[in-house]
Amino acid sequence: MQNMNHLILFARAPVYGRVKQRLAQDIGRQAALEFYRQTLTALIAQLKPGPWSLSVSVATPGDGDHEVFNGLKTTEQPDGDLGVRMKSVLDSYAGCNRIIIGSDIPGIKQEHVLRAFALLTTSDLVFGPATDGGFWLVGCSQAQAVFESADQLFMSGVRWSGCHALADTLKTLSPDKRVATAGTLSDVDDLQSYQHYCEAIAEMSE
Repeated sequence: MQNMNHLILFARAPVYGRVKQRLAQDIGRQAALEFYRQTLTALIAQLKPGPWSLSVSVATPGDGDHEVFNGLKTTEQPDGDLGVRMKSVLDSYAGCNRIIIGSDIPGIKQEHVLRAFALLTTSDLVFGPATDGGFWLVGCSQAQAVFESADQLFMSGVRWSGCHALADTLKTLSPDKRVATAGTLSDVDDLQSYQHYCEAIAEMSE
């Protein structure tokens, strides 16, 4: 590829009842949809002009046709748990530095991604920890073409839906991997984190 840095956005189309379901239990489906739509739209606008190629990877067939993704290359993730899907997508861009980010963390800025790509110049892998114990970013260097065995990364033994996701993933890595850590950011997935987000936005507007 011409651009040796590729950024992949894992995203869902902003459709009522299908996004931010944990948050929707606290604030309602319509409010959760609006939060996700605004976050996703702002994220794409910020990251599209960055010094990388950008594509979107969706888990649900047909989501890539949504108007919010107009002008972007979209692909569908394979079947499997989150680890299987991330591994497959990262492997599909072997030969360049590539990073996957989530689409529902409003604190992501272009400088966070720039920092992560810079870390890949001296590391095999980079992770962006989330405050809940998961991670909002994962990337591989150009030299890290594939993960050689099924138990080496993103596969067996990782508890994806909980506070152990990053720690479990790091345990699956072989000792020779050079791992770097990007900035820690917060997901907004419940009432408390949503209230903190709204308070921060209000303070910025004052």
